[in-house]
Amino acid sequence: MKWFQKFAESLEQQAGEDVRKIVAKGWDELPSGSSERAKEERTRWIKSAMEKLDSLCDEKIRNLVMIDTCPHKYPKTRIKEMRAALERLGNLDDLLKLMWEDTSWGGGSFYDYPVRKNDWIYITKVPYNPKAYKKATTNEEKRLAYCHCGLVKRSNDEISSTFCCCSGGWVKQLWEGVLGQPIEVKLTESLLQGDERCTHAVRIPAEFL
Repeated sequence: MKWFQKFAESLEQQAGEDVRKIVAKGWDELPSGSSERAKEERTRWIKSAMEKLDSLCDEKIRNLVMIDTCPHKYPKTRIKEMRAALERLGNLDDLLKLMWEDTSWGGGSFYDYPVRKNDWIYITKVPYNPKAYKKATTNEEKRLAYCHCGLVKRSNDEISSTFCCCSGGWVKQLWEGVLGQPIEVKLTESLLQGDERCTHAVRIPAEFL
């Protein structure tokens, strides 16, 4: 239930106590466990919470709330390695090329094949299960193999793409560590809004342009 607690805490920090009381109401009463009934109840709660968040907060606040909710910690060794590589290489474009060469995630890059466009870096998630994704023949099979989030990947409900801003927290940890300063992260593509992939964009600080 770590995600739900972090979500409630992030709501209070980024949007205030009043919003937290409305949006996160009942999170601590949700069932734990791996039964289908428990999973379905948690998914329904998430769907409702995202609808409330969308109605009460603007896009900027929603993004901040969800980014801070991300419960996963980016491996510190990888952050240190990429920061050292940037210092060694001397420019961002060469670092991106280095990231593309990684094959440690089922044959794909752990760093999600970042692409630079002007003053933004676009990071498109590699499939969670690369082998299953290659074998998938239906959209449902592709979605299940692609999505990294166990909370919503099997849901048939229409859940707001605001939820996918959460994985921006993973992106933010890496790039703030590499660049050594706060950065702006935004969601540009999401399975939950009908796209075929999930993509976040990182604004490049002026000194790295």
